[in-house]
Amino acid sequence: MVNGVGRLARGLRASLRNNGQAYGFSVSITVAMALLNSEAGTPGVAHLVYFALGAALAFSALEALATSGFRKPLETEPDTVTAMGVSLSLVSVSASTAAAWACAHFVGGTAAWPLASFLVSVVYLVVAGGELALADRAKAAASHGDPAGDGSSGVGS
Repeated sequence: MVNGVGRLARGLRASLRNNGQAYGFSVSITVAMALLNSEAGTPGVAHLVYFALGAALAFSALEALATSGFRKPLETEPDTVTAMGVSLSLVSVSASTAAAWACAHFVGGTAAWPLASFLVSVVYLVVAGGELALADRAKAAASHGDPAGDGSSGVGS
C-alpha cells in the first residue's frame, strides 16, 4: 500500500509540474470566453476566430520578445520554483479574469473578442512570470549562505 501511495504522490507531483501554468491559463481563457458570451453577446463564428487569433497573437508576440526575436532559448525553472510560482496562480488567474471582464463590459461587441483574448493572454503570462520571479527570489533567499544552493543546511546530508 505504501508503494502505491508513493507512486500516486510522484504522479501527482509530475502532473502538477507539467500542467500547473497551463491549467491556470486554461481557467483564465475559458472564463474570458464565458464573460464575453455573457457581457458582449452570443458569438458567431467570426467572433470565435477573432478570439483564437487574439490569444495566438499575444503568445507569438511575447515569445518573440522573450527570446529576443527567437534568437535565445527559453530557460527552464527548477521544479521547486515552478511549484511555488504555480501555487501563487490565484493572482495571475484573477488579474487575467479581471482584464477579460473589463474588456467584455467596457468594450463589448465584436472588438471585445480578439482584444479580451489578447489581454487575458498577455496579463496571465506576464503576471505568471512575476509569480515565478517571486518564487525564484524566495528560493534564493531561503538558500542564502547555503554552499550547495539547494536549501539544505548540509547537516546530516
